[in-house]
Amino acid sequence: MQRMTAFARSGTTASLARFVRYLAASGGPRFTVALALLVLGGLTEGVSILLVIPLLSLAGEDTPSAMRLPDWVPGEVSIGLGTALAGLVALIALHGVFTRAKNIYLADLLFDLLNRLRLDLFAAIGSLRWDELVRRRPSDLHHLLTADVERVYGAAMAVMVLLQTAILLAIYLVVAWIISPLLMVAAGALGLLMLALLAPLRRRATRFGRERTTNKRDQYRTVAEYLGGLKTARIHGAEPAYRARLAANLDKVHAEAVGYMRLTSLGTILSQLVSALAVAVLVYAGVALIGMALPELVAFLLLLMRIAPRFTALQTNLQQLLAEVTVFGDIERFREECAAAAEPPLPASPEAPPVLRDAIRCKGVRYAYAGGDGRPAIEDLDLVIPAGRITALVGPSGSGKSTTADLVCGLLIPQHGSITIDGHALTPATAQAWRRAIAYVPQDHFLLAGSVAENLRLARGDASDADLWAALEGAGAADFVRALPQGLAAILGENGSGLSGGQRQRIALARALVMAPQLLVLDEATSALDWESQAAFAHSVAALRGRVTVLVIAHRLSMVAAADHVVALNRGRVVEVGGFADLAGGQGPVARLVAAERSDTRPPASGPAG
Repeated sequence: MQRMTAFARSGTTASLARFVRYLAASGGPRFTVALALLVLGGLTEGVSILLVIPLLSLAGEDTPSAMRLPDWVPGEVSIGLGTALAGLVALIALHGVFTRAKNIYLADLLFDLLNRLRLDLFAAIGSLRWDELVRRRPSDLHHLLTADVERVYGAAMAVMVLLQTAILLAIYLVVAWIISPLLMVAAGALGLLMLALLAPLRRRATRFGRERTTNKRDQYRTVAEYLGGLKTARIHGAEPAYRARLAANLDKVHAEAVGYMRLTSLGTILSQLVSALAVAVLVYAGVALIGMALPELVAFLLLLMRIAPRFTALQTNLQQLLAEVTVFGDIERFREECAAAAEPPLPASPEAPPVLRDAIRCKGVRYAYAGGDGRPAIEDLDLVIPAGRITALVGPSGSGKSTTADLVCGLLIPQHGSITIDGHALTPATAQAWRRAIAYVPQDHFLLAGSVAENLRLARGDASDADLWAALEGAGAADFVRALPQGLAAILGENGSGLSGGQRQRIALARALVMAPQLLVLDEATSALDWESQAAFAHSVAALRGRVTVLVIAHRLSMVAAADHVVALNRGRVVEVGGFADLAGGQGPVARLVAAERSDTRPPASGPAG
């Protein structure tokens, strides 16, 4: 991964140089080939213009037969008119061939660059430590992987067009030198003067690029929040508020885009005006001051008509590059942040996960989230999770249940204390190996829109049909999957829309079991289910006792009652530990949970119809 520190803090010229070096390093030899195609295309166009001079010298002759090449060609060389015309046609055809090859090659090169950059970012996100990853908005990451990378493509294309324009200008100026050195120097000076006069427009393009990034990210966030809570927004009538937010953002984007179009169109008009004045001055100088012959004058005029638009193209593409390249600085900073906050890389031959036969033990564990109020989410935690048993974590919201599960899974590393698996310490170096032995079923289950088999193999791609059916049996889902018209091949629809809530959760459990995990974590997996589905799901989990170590984060009595071992947390500390029956009959948090849930589920008293 190429590192470019302080990209945005450096000057504009240095930033552009870094981006060009990035393109060259990423493209490797292919970048050199692309430049060669640009040069060859420019040479064929330049030589074809030079051939116009001897052709025009014969225009006034009654019987043109042969013509002498210009003085800058060594020796006394004459060619026939037919040969000259054939050469001109051949050069134009060759120019077309080189142009086509260049366009195809550049498209392949830049799309390959785009894909590799996107994959690099994808890998960088995947390598982030969990505590860093959860601090970032998913919509910002989505914007980074899609819109920001597309803008890098626009910047890369602008660089290639600028290189092509610069090469053509260099060739045209060489041809102009051959025709008239004095006029060539004047043409080059006028072109540079035009670029200098339009520098303020390019600085405004850089500011527009930064504003565009900010507004586009705000737009992505608004849309992501709305689509993520579509049902809630519909029920609460919040759609007008979201629409107003989006409309305000779109108005800003619209105003900035129109402003930028005014800027670019002004730059185009000014550059065309300066170019026209330059052509007029140079043609007048060629006729009135130098006394150029008609063939040379016409060829020089033709050359000026090619040079002038190239200077305009330089200005336009520089503005485009400056507007788009700002996002590359953001991408590089993000990659640097990911590298600084990455998990240790897996070794070439990763060690096997520790085998859980006895227990997971947390001793004196403390963890506080960065950027919080300073109060630890977990404080002095002593916890034992027996192997092959079902352990339930209960407690009010904010008590530390999810943080405890993240620590046990190796997503977070204790800042104080230790976590061991059968005596093997869980450290940053061993956490990734340990996670390969864990399966996780969240509250908001995620299912693909594909078949049952595709969903189950998401966890283990090489699983056989027999493995899938065994997992479905373990999750209590085999019967309803067999009843589906196509069984394992049945299409579930978007996020399992063709299934009930209980069936979706059982498919999610079966997917976890396909992994044959040592530890199964159920994170409030039944909170969205009805009582009957909860009880059935709890029965399926209870059947795993002795085969899988299960850690349940639960608010529901059905899941807590299925546990062998219940741990009550409050403000990051263990306040009660024991078997469910013992704790339910006491006076502590578990007893209060039982009483509250039974009160909530007591049927209403019947009475006379009113």
